[in-house]
Amino acid sequence: MNGESSSGHLIASILLGVAAFGIFFIEFVIPSGGLLAILCVICAIASVVLGFMHDATLGMTLLALYGLAAPFMLMFGLRLATKSPMGRRMVLSAEDPARTGAKIAEPSTDLPKVGARGEAITPLRPAGFVRIGGRRLDASAEGDLIDSGTSIEVVSVRDGQVRVRVVR
Repeated sequence: MNGESSSGHLIASILLGVAAFGIFFIEFVIPSGGLLAILCVICAIASVVLGFMHDATLGMTLLALYGLAAPFMLMFGLRLATKSPMGRRMVLSAEDPARTGAKIAEPSTDLPKVGARGEAITPLRPAGFVRIGGRRLDASAEGDLIDSGTSIEVVSVRDGQVRVRVVR
């Protein structure tokens, strides 16, 4: 191989490697559905192939470099993506009560006791809304349909579901 062709392979290999790294970071900024990620992988593979065409040592060095850098870049890219405005909209975040010091509300204490009385706000067919103790709650009718404005009483509270019937 002549020197000009070999140096052309070296320059192209380095430029494709730089392009692969650049495309990788652009992928986390511009949502492309993975098309930029595919282009990044193609650039990296072409960089390695051209590195081998220049010299076997350069090819192996680039292969090892990309293989070692890929997991670290992926972790860094995901952290970068979750901090971007678009990434915050795409990734769900939950507050950890142990970390934030917030108290977890127990749903069983918020629900009415069996026998509590109230009024149906909406028709219960079989589900709807009732007002018990000044609070609006989601409830379901035990038997027949219940019209709005009807007096009701709590029959059971199970798994967060309030079941009511008409007061007799």
